[in-house]
Amino acid sequence: MRLLIDEKDLALLLEKKRDLIGNKVTIDTIIAGVSFLLSVFTASYNDFLGIRGFGIVLKTIFCIIGIVYCLKIVKDVSEMLKNKYDHEVLFQDIEQLNMIQHNHSLVAVKDNSCEEKLRYLVYYDERWDCKLFLNYKTQNRNNEAALKEQVAADLNLNSDDIVCNYITSRVQEKYSVSHQEMRVYNHRLYEMYFNYIPDKFKKDNFEVNGKHYYWMTIEEMEKDDNIKEKNLEVVDFVKEYIK
Repeated sequence: MRLLIDEKDLALLLEKKRDLIGNKVTIDTIIAGVSFLLSVFTASYNDFLGIRGFGIVLKTIFCIIGIVYCLKIVKDVSEMLKNKYDHEVLFQDIEQLNMIQHNHSLVAVKDNSCEEKLRYLVYYDERWDCKLFLNYKTQNRNNEAALKEQVAADLNLNSDDIVCNYITSRVQEKYSVSHQEMRVYNHRLYEMYFNYIPDKFKKDNFEVNGKHYYWMTIEEMEKDDNIKEKNLEVVDFVKEYIK
């Protein structure tokens, strides 16, 4: 998982939680405090330089120090139990600062049936009113296998006939047409091709399960005014890393 965090926000969080971070009382500390107090109570101190009662005064001072130290340990243990702020809670707080709003996987499906030019599969997205690369929400585990299953289901293919390779990832801030606001995306880019392509897929465009698909080159996408306006960052991303 990739996080995008503002340095000022992180510094502010650590400042607020500084008294809780690392506020742990170990068993060694407790044993040391109790041992010190017991040793002071049982020890005997001689008078120093003939000063009468000096040993008793010295013992009293050490006893007070020992008692105060043990009281502090009790206080620290009480606060530790009350404020169970460990590394897991700290990590959760840091995660809340994450500016990445969406983790998406971009799938660049290559047309192996066309030898003259390199074409990619795009589909018409009604919410964006634009032709987009196939994209799916990134899964925390086994994302490549999940992508193959999702593409296979969308296109009525056998997942065993699909080859999927991870290329790279990039954090991008771009305007979301569907939400009408700027959003931060963590895009994972995958290259995909089909070992078996149905005859229907060899056409320049076709429909499957009510969705309209197109084969397009990067050059054609760059000349499409609608794509240029709404999704050129993604087109450039694919162009840069997939040849």
